[in-house]
Order: sequence, then structure tokens, then C-alpha cells
Amino acid sequence: MKKLQFILFNALLTTMLLASCSIEAGVDDLLTKARKEGKAVMLEIGSVGCIPCEKMRPIMKKLLDNYKGKLEVIFVDIKVDRKTASKFGVYMIPTQVFLDKTGREFYRHIGFFPYEDIVPVLKKAGL
Repeated sequence: MKKLQFILFNALLTTMLLASCSIEAGVDDLLTKARKEGKAVMLEIGSVGCIPCEKMRPIMKKLLDNYKGKLEVIFVDIKVDRKTASKFGVYMIPTQVFLDKTGREFYRHIGFFPYEDIVPVLKKAGL
């Protein structure tokens, strides 16, 4: 039963993240909205099926929960939206791009990024 709940939860999270960011215009709209609301942003640029990208899903959920109102977490699937990946100069996945409240990049990481390593980055940025 727990395994089924885990699978359903991941499917729901994937659907929510992909639905909100499936096209470049959607990502631009989300970035503009976050800037207007004074939120920092973590762009998770990866792909469904990529093992390190999949391992980032629970971390993205935890960030959404723990930094609610301060941080927007946006997943961009490069198979669906190559333009956004190109716009941010991403050539390896997963890549996490952190933007401050004004939309300027303040940190970038390539590969799996554990929650415990992300927290100091966010603290340094004032979150």
C-alpha cells in the first residue's frame, strides 16, 4: 500500500510540475510572477526518466514546503522545453539555477543536489 501511495504521489507531483512548466512562455510567466511577488526561484532543469533528475523530485517538494512564500521551484523538462534550457545555458542535466528576488542568477549547480547542501545556498541568499 505504501509503495502504491509513493507511486501516486510522485505521479501527482510530476504532473503538477510539468503542467506548470511545459512551454517556454509558461516558464517566463512563472518567473515574472515570482519576481513580482518577491520570491527567489530554483529552476530544476532536467528530464523525466533521468535518474538524478528523478532523485531531485522529493527535494523539490521539500523545498516547496519549507520555503513556501519565499521560494518558487520550477521544473523544466528539456525534452519539452529546449528553449528555456538554452536560454539559461544548460547543457548537462540536472542543473539547478537559483535566481534572486530580482531574477538575477546567484548560484548554479550541475548534478544531484542534496537538500542539506541547498539550504546553505538559500541562507546565503537571505532565505
